[in-house]
Amino acid sequence: MNTKILFGLFVAVAAVQLAVPVSQIWKHEDILRTGTVYKFKTAPVDPYDAFRGRYVALRFADTQAPVRRGESLDRRATAYVTLRPDADGFAQFGELTATVPATGDYLRVETTWGTGTNRQFRLPFDMFFMDESKAPKAEDAYRQFGNRRGGQTNAPTYAVVRVKNGRGVIEDLCITGVPVREFLRTAAAGK
Repeated sequence: MNTKILFGLFVAVAAVQLAVPVSQIWKHEDILRTGTVYKFKTAPVDPYDAFRGRYVALRFADTQAPVRRGESLDRRATAYVTLRPDADGFAQFGELTATVPATGDYLRVETTWGTGTNRQFRLPFDMFFMDESKAPKAEDAYRQFGNRRGGQTNAPTYAVVRVKNGRGVIEDLCITGVPVREFLRTAAAGK
């Protein structure tokens, strides 16, 4: 084979291999820059399986919504849930549908189980990545101050999420209403 053809083929394959991760990074960063901000209330986590590596594992409160009238969604189906902020700025779920909503913000989710007209679903984000040295402290604070079994503390713990075109990216984790990095810095200064 001609070396020019082989070199051209090599360049084409290399360009495709670079395009995929660059595209994913670009989409992620675009959502963080231009996506709509929502706060998602978190729920208690299992203290024995809450932390894996360099991230804090999150569970979210109330991940269920009614299925759009006239539609049926199977378990593990891809669905879209509409979003709107409540009076305190926290995300409220509208209805689940099998098709992309024509207007407004929405998330692409996977359904799990349901009862009656409601269906549970998994949000497309459940990990908040942090510096490896700070993640264990953040996890401890997350469990201690924001998510107690039997009910939330007075100051909520929540994830700040940017949403755009059905995708969501966690921008920050807030413990007792304060961004986690600031919370940890303040806690370290108080010792």
